[in-house]
Amino acid sequence: MKKRTSTLGGRAALFSSAGLAALSLTIAAPAFAQDQEDTDEAAADESIADDTTETFDGAILVTGTRIARPTLSSPVPVTTVSAAELTDNGDTSLGDALNDLPSLRSTFSQGNSTRFIGTAGLNLLDLRGLGTSRTLVLVNGRRHVTASPGDYLVDVNTIPVDLLERVDVVTGGNSAVYGSDAVAGVVNFVLKRDYEGISLKGQAGVSSRGDRENYFLAGVYGKNFADGRGNVAVAVEYAKSEPLYFRERDGLTGAYSGRCQYNNVGDSQADEGPFGSDGIPDLEPVCGIRNGSISDGGTIGGLGQGQFLRFDSNGNIFVDVPDQFLPFSGNVIGGNGSTLRNTGQLAAGLERISVNLLAHFEISEAFVPFVEAKYVHVDALQEGQPSFFVGGPDSFFGGPAITCDNAFLNAQALSTLQSFGLCATPTGRIPLTRFNIDFGGRGEIHDRDTYRIVAGVEGTFNEDWRYELSVNYGRLETKLDSLNNLLLYTQDGNNLAGFNLAVDAVRDVNGNPVCRINVDADPNNNDPACVPINVFGFGAPSQAALDYVNTTGHREETAEEFDILATVSGDLSQLFELPGGPIAFALGGEYRSEKAYSAFDELTASGATFLNAIQPFDPPKLTVKEAFGELSIPLLANVPLAEELTVSAAGRVSDYNNATGTVYAYNVQGIYAPVPDIRFRAAYATSVRAPTQADLFSPQSQNFAFIADPCDQATGAINTDPNRVANCAAAGVPTTANAALVAACAGTSFAVALGDPYTNCTARTSSTGFLSGGNPALVEERGKSLTVGVVVEPRFIPGLNFTVDYYRIKVNSLISTLTAQTIINQCYSDANGISNQFCANVNRDPTTGLFIDPATISGGVNFAAQKTEGIDFDLQYNHTFDNGHRLRFRGIATYLIRLDNFLNPVDPEVPNRQRSELGDPKWAASTNFNYDFGDVDFTWSMRYLGPQTKSAYENAFSYIGRCPASGVTGSSGGTCTPGELTRLDPANADQYEDPTFPVKIYNNFRLSFDVEGGYNFYIGVDNAFDVQPPFGQLGTAGGDPYDTFGRYFYAGFRLEL
Repeated sequence: MKKRTSTLGGRAALFSSAGLAALSLTIAAPAFAQDQEDTDEAAADESIADDTTETFDGAILVTGTRIARPTLSSPVPVTTVSAAELTDNGDTSLGDALNDLPSLRSTFSQGNSTRFIGTAGLNLLDLRGLGTSRTLVLVNGRRHVTASPGDYLVDVNTIPVDLLERVDVVTGGNSAVYGSDAVAGVVNFVLKRDYEGISLKGQAGVSSRGDRENYFLAGVYGKNFADGRGNVAVAVEYAKSEPLYFRERDGLTGAYSGRCQYNNVGDSQADEGPFGSDGIPDLEPVCGIRNGSISDGGTIGGLGQGQFLRFDSNGNIFVDVPDQFLPFSGNVIGGNGSTLRNTGQLAAGLERISVNLLAHFEISEAFVPFVEAKYVHVDALQEGQPSFFVGGPDSFFGGPAITCDNAFLNAQALSTLQSFGLCATPTGRIPLTRFNIDFGGRGEIHDRDTYRIVAGVEGTFNEDWRYELSVNYGRLETKLDSLNNLLLYTQDGNNLAGFNLAVDAVRDVNGNPVCRINVDADPNNNDPACVPINVFGFGAPSQAALDYVNTTGHREETAEEFDILATVSGDLSQLFELPGGPIAFALGGEYRSEKAYSAFDELTASGATFLNAIQPFDPPKLTVKEAFGELSIPLLANVPLAEELTVSAAGRVSDYNNATGTVYAYNVQGIYAPVPDIRFRAAYATSVRAPTQADLFSPQSQNFAFIADPCDQATGAINTDPNRVANCAAAGVPTTANAALVAACAGTSFAVALGDPYTNCTARTSSTGFLSGGNPALVEERGKSLTVGVVVEPRFIPGLNFTVDYYRIKVNSLISTLTAQTIINQCYSDANGISNQFCANVNRDPTTGLFIDPATISGGVNFAAQKTEGIDFDLQYNHTFDNGHRLRFRGIATYLIRLDNFLNPVDPEVPNRQRSELGDPKWAASTNFNYDFGDVDFTWSMRYLGPQTKSAYENAFSYIGRCPASGVTGSSGGTCTPGELTRLDPANADQYEDPTFPVKIYNNFRLSFDVEGGYNFYIGVDNAFDVQPPFGQLGTAGGDPYDTFGRYFYAGFRLEL
């Protein structure tokens, strides 16, 4: 099953270049120094030079180690992507371009960043699908301040685009070199060191539908001085992406026409058994879907299958009978229910301004001061769903009921309600369900300011030893305005306020609508400011009423990072040398502190509004002191059958000021090249991820979820586990169902719980509150990784290189918060009864047996695990023709062998398979073809996504699980030993007629022209053939890699002086 749902992946294929030696410079393996005799080899050598970062004295540094190496000879897989490759497309986001790499997942891109409060516009990286918190992001090999206070998550939108030289992606644990969080690997953004000249760039793009416009302007000025001993570079950038709303893509989202999705059309799964299949697909593709029980003007349901009372814009009631009722879902086709898509965004609006400064000056070889400084301001605009209520404000908000004497209920509506058996008395209750679009969308406006300065000194001594001492300070300041947040209670929670007062409207002695509290018998509860609100029909509320019931929430956040890093590296050539050369080393120490703060205004934090109650977050400062070292031992070199044989090792000790305490990480690596053409490499590493301040100290915050009651007889849930009947009875849950209610609701999705006091089927469709927060007792996650690979650079085919790398990563003691559903299920499924850790955190009403808020209380626990393994392929070919034209080709692919989560706290050995599920295809690839004619440059790039399952892999294909008590593996009749891990038949083989989404291939084209005077003009199109996402996919949640924007055109220029 999915750890993530769907998301929008990057649109453009990654590898495009415009007249630069870009394709060959990003090898996932080292290139090797050798004699070059022709133009092809010279071109390859030039690309290698582009691909390296030189220190002030010319030594080459490779991401993954702090030892300066003479070549890109790395024992770990390093995929390097040049700035040209990342920016030569329609994207203005580095993160979305990087997400096209097969090794990265589209977990947090521009298309899905609005899933959580306060995250709109962020772009976070997720290497190997192990999570954004297990991918360490660096800038010039140093840490960067977080974009999420309390966590270590770097927003790559803050990286300067036009000062970027390349991005290195290192696979496997690297905590021994860089510290915590480098579990899946490292992504290092390397900036240009000696930029000289003036560069101006402008770009604009728009989709073929005329939406999602984006703009990019950048200027860079760099100057060498003092005979090249010093350099200063300043870069200013402006980027803007317009928001894209669901309502702008009705054909894709069904904002007005009704959404398209897989839906149950009549075949029930209830009688199929755990491995059952009757051959009839449970879910079929359906379009025109609306929600029957809710509408934008107000709905009253529970009147019989497929029949609803709805309010029109004049406040009159009409009987709505949709064309088709879709059982087991509550959805309908036709009619006037809400599509749930006429608000919300496919992508947030984003505006970014950044200013960056890079400078250094060589006073002497032993003393070279340097500075890196930046300021980035980001504005993000998010529009989400509006407020709503289900079954009446009394059942959803705990406020007063809408009664039949409501001032805004007209005579026609009252008469209609009476004809359906409602409103027999003036105090009768109207169970209205409403999607409050006319209240205004619940939006968020984000202002983020990021400051970072790195100041330090570097130099050489003892001939070729190098040192660096740097101080790194970063600060994040964010302000969030939460718009159209419905006010419900007073701040102390003791009294009703806002909407709960305004909706209870009656007429005064003069026949005017007033709030009931102002004319009741209690003069002490009056609110002279109360404006009665009309909720009968879309557009009915007055602006004065909306001003009274809506409030704007405010949140302020800060995060600070302070890091001191000292390193020294060199070799022991002055003492001795081994047959392969001198031993190289690196030693260092690091001190880091993290501060965080986040708080909503007191009213919002109290839970008095529609927004969840979120308490202030002010954790203790996190500090860590670290020491580390590396050794590289060249055993042999330049001898028969041993062109190179080198082993290396690294270690780090870290001391945290929390429950983590002292932790260790190490790696061992080796390189063996029998001949210059072939090189083998291997690395084994341990890694750690220390719990963050958010993991440890997040306050208990309110959330909501739709919880299926495991004690429910009406749905048969109580019979799916042999322990539930006894445990539910022991917990005091009523053991007799309300037979009349169960019968009335049969065949609908609104099955009721035992003892349900309501009289209609929709009473239990609202979500249930629960609390979750931090756990100060958490300790570190621990990872182990193994990489083994081969690099082939045949001398008889100049310009060709090919790498294959196998990787395997395992993370233990993974910090995971159990879902409310998991806690409740485990409570009542425990073979030892209800005296367990899960039931201790479950809350029910002792009279009705219903869950009460909070239904559960939970925090993070070190119990889960992740395992992944796969094979990376990287093929590159460069060729320069006699006429000066250059051909470049590159293809990168990943074959995912395994990606499993182990999230069951009761049975942690059972894998939850992710491979082939949405976001983690078995095969993913990117290719690039570039031909440079000189003044004209053409690039064609492609991105390939293999088949992915439409739901949990376990539903459609055989999987590893516990043998059931029956000893039968499934519908095939195979046998197994109860309780053992074995291969089981698909859990629901007929869920879909075809269980997988098809292959998707995206093609992108770009053409650029050089013009005299240093100008370059270019035009391009991403997703040229307008490949649409699979049926029902939008790309607005985490995991979905498909492009949603469609065909996208862009054009721009660059001036180099």
